[in-house]
Amino acid sequence: MPRKLPPIIDLDVHHTWKSEADLIRYLPRKWRELVELPPDTKLPVDAIGVLYAHARGVNKRMDAFSEEGHRPGSDYETMRTQLLDKLEVERAVLTFDVGQIGVANPYLQTALARAANDWSIDEWLSIPDERLYGALIVPSHSPEEGAAEIRRAGQNDRIVEALLVTNGVGRPFGHPIWDPVYEAAVEMDLPIAMHPGGDQWVHTTQAAAGGIPMSRFEFHTLSPQANVFHIASYLLYGVFERFPQLKLVVVENGVTWIPHLLLRLESQFDAHRREFPWLRRRPTEVFREHVRIATHPLELTPKPDAIFECLEAVGGLEDVLVFASDYPHWDTDDPFFVAQRFPESWWPKIFRDNAAAACRWPTPLGPRHAARVAA
Repeated sequence: MPRKLPPIIDLDVHHTWKSEADLIRYLPRKWRELVELPPDTKLPVDAIGVLYAHARGVNKRMDAFSEEGHRPGSDYETMRTQLLDKLEVERAVLTFDVGQIGVANPYLQTALARAANDWSIDEWLSIPDERLYGALIVPSHSPEEGAAEIRRAGQNDRIVEALLVTNGVGRPFGHPIWDPVYEAAVEMDLPIAMHPGGDQWVHTTQAAAGGIPMSRFEFHTLSPQANVFHIASYLLYGVFERFPQLKLVVVENGVTWIPHLLLRLESQFDAHRREFPWLRRRPTEVFREHVRIATHPLELTPKPDAIFECLEAVGGLEDVLVFASDYPHWDTDDPFFVAQRFPESWWPKIFRDNAAAACRWPTPLGPRHAARVAA
């Protein structure tokens, strides 16, 4: 018998500008003078020159280019047709093309983050479509600047999360140096979201445990390593003890690494907990309460139920998983594909309820829309 999908909240939809000029006009004059060089002048590779190297469509669906040829994710009508209407998305969180502000210059990165947030609010969150919400990019080379930007851009009620895409200070996100960011997030009632990608361009950190990946194959395979490191630091350094209202959403890392992390934490906790005397609860308990993991890119497995069996090794995670499509990347996850990997009893939480509770929505979610039929 066909089964019905619940309404969908999509927590990872990448939007971007049609051209660099759309963003540049939001930069202060002192930075526009850097990027608006004569056409025959080569931009410095460690500044704005890398800003768009990752955003030319090489990792996107080819059918997501607009009729006018604009890059995927830059055209609302194309997004509406291919994602919002087709999948009957109830709410979608716009998360930028995350590598685009991964620059080493800390002052330029702060300016780019502010410009990108203003552009997103003006150009996308003003669209009269009640399904569109936004993340704000947190400048990460200075936690104080990051906190200030959360308080500034977070005043817009269509902003529903604060997004960390680079580790600009070379310290794990659980380190106390990041506390100003979390204090601001709690003050603004925003969850923190982590998304890999920006670290490819920043020399203060690395995207994989052994060094900097030299190919897209390596990066996509190893990208969960950075977030495993950060999540462990959140749990062990007591971020959620200091900020008990904080939520963390981890995007675009898949899910099969979760049992490895939780089982390792459990196996080491009793022997080493004296290093962290502030911990009052086991890390796995705190993880389940405060951390939400987006499904994309859901790993391909020989058997459809292999993902569920993997997660059952730690007792099931139906309260932790949230849906993300990653539109318009070429490996976008269809919700019907995701649904086939989990029990039907998990679907309402994965596709809607967990995300509804994690983010700061300006209005409560109304009655659930009519469900769709899944083959």
